[in-house]
Amino acid sequence: PSRPSVDSDTDLSEVPSDILSAPIVREGYLIKQGQKIKNWKRRWFTLSSTALTYREEESTAAKGIIYMSEVILARRSAKYPDKKFLFEVITKKRTYYMMASSQDEMTSWTDALANILVPNLQNINHHSDASSLSSS
Repeated sequence: PSRPSVDSDTDLSEVPSDILSAPIVREGYLIKQGQKIKNWKRRWFTLSSTALTYREEESTAAKGIIYMSEVILARRSAKYPDKKFLFEVITKKRTYYMMASSQDEMTSWTDALANILVPNLQNINHHSDASSLSSS
C-alpha cells in the first residue's frame, strides 16, 4: 500500500470528483506549516466552496485537501509573533497555519474562507451540536 504524503492526512484518490470540480473562488501561493515537521513550505492553494486544496506548485498534483464542511473557523492568528500575515484554518481534527505575503492578501483569503463558512454553518447548525462551534 502506498504511504500517504507527510503533508496530508487525506487520501486524495478518494476525494469525490464533484468536490474537485467545484468552481475556484481564490487561488495563490501561501506558506503553510507542516503537520508533523513544523517547517514552513510554500504551497499553491486553491479554494472552492467545497474544499481548500494545496500542492507544491500550481501545475503539480494536489498534496492535501481541507474539506470546507469540516472547517469551523478561519481567522487571523497570533500563534507565531514573528510571522506577520499569519492566519489559521481550524477544523475538527487540526489547525492549519498559513502565511500570506501581505496584509491585503491575508484579508482576502480569510474573507473568502469566511464567505464560504457562513452559509455552511447555517446549514449544519440545525442538525449538529452547536456547542462544538463555541470558541474555547
